[in-house]
Amino acid sequence: MPAKKTTKESISEELKSELHHSDLYPWQLADWQALRQYQTNNALPHAILLTGKKGLAKLQLAALWAKTLLCESTLTAELSSNESKACGSCPACALYQAETHPDFLFVEPSEQGKAIKVDQIRHIVEYVSLTRSRGSIRVIIISPAETMNVNAANSLLKTLEEPPENTLLILVSSTPDVLPATIRSRCQHFVVSAPTSDVLSTWLAQNNQNTAEERAFAVSLSENMPLNADFYLKSEIYAVNSDLLNDWQLLASGQAKPSKIAEKWLKQPDNIPIKLVYTWIVDMIRYRSVAHDSVYQSSASETDDNVRELFYYKRNQQLDKLAASIPLKRLFGIYDKVIDIIKLGRTSVNDQLQLESLLIQWSLIAQPSSAQSK
Repeated sequence: MPAKKTTKESISEELKSELHHSDLYPWQLADWQALRQYQTNNALPHAILLTGKKGLAKLQLAALWAKTLLCESTLTAELSSNESKACGSCPACALYQAETHPDFLFVEPSEQGKAIKVDQIRHIVEYVSLTRSRGSIRVIIISPAETMNVNAANSLLKTLEEPPENTLLILVSSTPDVLPATIRSRCQHFVVSAPTSDVLSTWLAQNNQNTAEERAFAVSLSENMPLNADFYLKSEIYAVNSDLLNDWQLLASGQAKPSKIAEKWLKQPDNIPIKLVYTWIVDMIRYRSVAHDSVYQSSASETDDNVRELFYYKRNQQLDKLAASIPLKRLFGIYDKVIDIIKLGRTSVNDQLQLESLLIQWSLIAQPSSAQSK
């Protein structure tokens, strides 16, 4: 019986590309060898919690591992090498590629931004009770695992407490602390490694035709998460930042209306304006806090540890000028507002209201007559 969640209709195009990613990213080589060693040592756990920050390609890694575990060539070949991957040409690989492998199940929220519900986890319970159809193992991926609601997590717990034989559950999560402790304690933990600066810089340079300064900006904004940095570069984030920062200055001088700017900014994907505002405010607070510190003078070395703490790896004169005229307490007020919006996430109905409220607050504190008052 084919797994329900591996039909073409049930998986988004974006997730399809992640599930069918057929190679490793350069920062995953050591992790891959460690995962493969579970199989070569006949030490596969019944459940593993694959964690790490968003943007490390955790799901792609989990999917390639699942495909390799199911691959009939790797099952019959000499497994002396921990670097071997699914062959891509055996019948099992063909079934996986067609999303009809009977021994593979992928569980995701039924709608983007929604929870994994108890009925979806109950399907896992039914699924593992079936006899395996082809190989010696059945693999189930749950991603993002932290989106399971309480009832779903409780239902999964029963399966983890009495794990079925020859079945591997892979829970993929960027925020594992959100998962109940009872779930976490019944899984082996595997933290996906982040790339070194050199590996990340080389990979981005190979995959993007951008300047070194543009790549440095994307890396800074992404906090060294490679897929996020790559997304920002492909979104032309450097130019977007310049454009939106100009809007930010127009608001500060009273030359733009918050409602018009909010309408424009909402056209950006992935809540990029809020992420940019966050970096501006953090850097403005840092500038303001150490306004007389020599490391922020124009002669300061860009390799200084204090300078490297900035989101902008170079001192930004526009932000410095804005910060100099606004009391620190008011900058923290904007910071608190941004954090509140980030916590709320995108809610479609309230997006414009939240953004307009932030921009109104900024325009009120930043305009000269207001900024100079205590």
